[in-house]
Amino acid sequence: MESLVSTAAADPAFAGFHTQSYGSLLLPDHPIRFGFQVDIVPENCPNSIIFGIVSRDPANSSHAKTSGFAVKVDLEMREVWDALNKSGLVGWVEHPLGLAGFTDEEPLLLGWEIEFHGHALIPKLVVADQQWLYPAVQCPNPVVMETVIGWQGTWDRDPRSTFLHPALWREQLPVLHTPQQPEAVAA
Repeated sequence: MESLVSTAAADPAFAGFHTQSYGSLLLPDHPIRFGFQVDIVPENCPNSIIFGIVSRDPANSSHAKTSGFAVKVDLEMREVWDALNKSGLVGWVEHPLGLAGFTDEEPLLLGWEIEFHGHALIPKLVVADQQWLYPAVQCPNPVVMETVIGWQGTWDRDPRSTFLHPALWREQLPVLHTPQQPEAVAA
């Protein structure tokens, strides 16, 4: 099976980026919370990176659209831009010491945390100690979500030494039961 990342690379959102995946997850038929996170040390990174968790519409492979969530992080300008859903500037990478405040011992965390309920994906983006809520998107069932991370331009370092501690995780959410109404008893 071809990786979603290799097919997603054709999407204009990823144009000019060298991308790779750190795993994928088939969404089940019950609510879950899942996410993808990675640490970076900005001084060891290219100036522009992309980070996300995406899917491709398998039913429409000839005109497949990449959906999900991805941001472009411009480390030179310290800006975080939406890369997939046309939401524009999301925010800034902030630290009292600037990017120098993120080191091997205290790296910059990039993370997506997503709740899946019914057909809705409800995301939250985490950059360092900041969190942004994103608009929910609808997704078909079943769908495979794949992690994507990449960089722009020439980068001669091993990505494993640049993108540290990558983790794709999931947890089941409690199923909420509606209280049963007592049946009417005929008198």
